[in-house]
Amino acid sequence: MIRYTAAFLLSGAIPLLSWLHPAAPVLILPAILFLLLGSEMVARRGAVPATLQAPASYRLLPQLYIPAQLALIAWATRMSAHASPLGIAALVLSIGLTTGIFGMLTAHEMVHSTNRHEQFWGALMLTGMTYRHFRVAHIFGHHRWAATERDAATARLHESFYAFLVRTVPAQILDAWSFEQTRCAKRRMGWRHNRVNHDIAIAVLVFAAAAWLAGPRGAAFLALESAVAIAVLEMFNYVAHYGLIRERDAGGRLEPFAPHHSWNSSNVLANPVIFNMGRHSDHHTRPSAPYQMLRHIAEAPELPAGYAGSILLALVPPLWRRIMDPKVEALRA
Repeated sequence: MIRYTAAFLLSGAIPLLSWLHPAAPVLILPAILFLLLGSEMVARRGAVPATLQAPASYRLLPQLYIPAQLALIAWATRMSAHASPLGIAALVLSIGLTTGIFGMLTAHEMVHSTNRHEQFWGALMLTGMTYRHFRVAHIFGHHRWAATERDAATARLHESFYAFLVRTVPAQILDAWSFEQTRCAKRRMGWRHNRVNHDIAIAVLVFAAAAWLAGPRGAAFLALESAVAIAVLEMFNYVAHYGLIRERDAGGRLEPFAPHHSWNSSNVLANPVIFNMGRHSDHHTRPSAPYQMLRHIAEAPELPAGYAGSILLALVPPLWRRIMDPKVEALRA
């Protein structure tokens, strides 16, 4: 279990850094990059065996991390009322980054659970980045249509990250709302049962609470922190399925999801930091499998520099396309 505790150390350092200097929390960004990129350099890629059982202790980690991250967001929101512009910027970047990586990964783990209590915690974590509709769009949209043009969260070949971000955020909201409309119609329920409508109302209440806690600065901080977290999440989405396509047979039936429809990272040190999300192909094959039970699939395609390095590449579209597009073409061939 110790392998999966880096999130607690990195996020927990933010208040201490803020106490040392208002701008110091920005050091969390290079710390995370150093940890992930350094792991890629010094550790081998390979098949660390998955944990074959799912003891309750492993579930405690995301369950404990979510309230800790939410408390961190509330603390930073309160701090923003009196912080300098430099201090606010440092908090926006550090809190947004940890929310978008670790908060999002633990929320992702919880929303995939069949346990209603854990699903609640996942939705609560998504509330902290005002992106609650993700649980609907991801489960009922992305996991059904990943690696197809119908999936808003799958990046097209030659599409830059910036074009993807502008397209995917509103498209996922619309997909989630549309799914909820269909669900409510089938069950003969009114608009009040549409969960995305609930999410909009909750977001308004959360921003009102932030304004009450820290005034206009608090609401602005929450909006900026959420924007950073959402951008980080969508960076993960961008690199995870970039350019990959599931084919249709002569009868129009969609090819089942296979290992070659996700980009993976098998680094033995970096993967536990991101709760084994590098084993992305196995996650799509077994969506409800707990993070510690995800398996390395040897034939699954690998990102050129793990998730962290590949995300940095994606921020420079010409360099990203130069490296990744030939890999996509070779994989399709």
